[in-house]
Amino acid sequence: MRIVTLLLLLLANPLWAGESISIAVAANFKPTLEKITEPFLANTNIFVTFSPASTGALTTQILHGAQYDMFFAADEESPEAIVSAKNLASTDSFCYARGSLVLAGSKDGLSALAQPDLSLAIANPATAPYGRAAMEVLAREEFSAGQSRKLVKGNSVAQALQFWQSGAVDMALLPAALKAADATPVPLDWYKPVEQYAVVLIHSPAVDEYLQWLRSDTVRDLIKDAGYEPCP
Repeated sequence: MRIVTLLLLLLANPLWAGESISIAVAANFKPTLEKITEPFLANTNIFVTFSPASTGALTTQILHGAQYDMFFAADEESPEAIVSAKNLASTDSFCYARGSLVLAGSKDGLSALAQPDLSLAIANPATAPYGRAAMEVLAREEFSAGQSRKLVKGNSVAQALQFWQSGAVDMALLPAALKAADATPVPLDWYKPVEQYAVVLIHSPAVDEYLQWLRSDTVRDLIKDAGYEPCP
């Protein structure tokens, strides 16, 4: 009888039982998303899981049927493509942060990008928006002398960071939010702004409650503290 009563309570009160949210997140934003989710977890019975990878890889997964409740991408185009392919409402996609690049590992500042003897790691530009931004920087005329360098492309910004931290490369072009030690900021007008968009894939009471938390002033401050700028 006690088991039957417990089951009835769980069915009648899903939040008491504990709902869950599954989130696909671009690798650059995972540490920040974990941090801003901690207070939410502490004040609800909602369980949140994260699946990090490059934006391109996650977009392909979702378009081929992978089941997530939300997707935090590192660009605007990927959520737009998902909204179109899955006939979602345009309001289900929204900008949540604006990222920037830094150069880690250089003793000479950005001029080191012109030195061909210094190897460099970036995220794969085919799948990662920060990789595409890095390629825009490297294409500048003042860095043409460094084009013969060893250029290592990670599957994501997280892997590019690992390449640099492990000593596999001399430098890395990374999101500022990864907070690489002694990194040099890259001027924002050297590459297309990295405006990061999220998309709601499946609505539920738990997701709607999480969205309300994400739009709070507390979360806005946490995102800024992590090294991002507010969306324009």
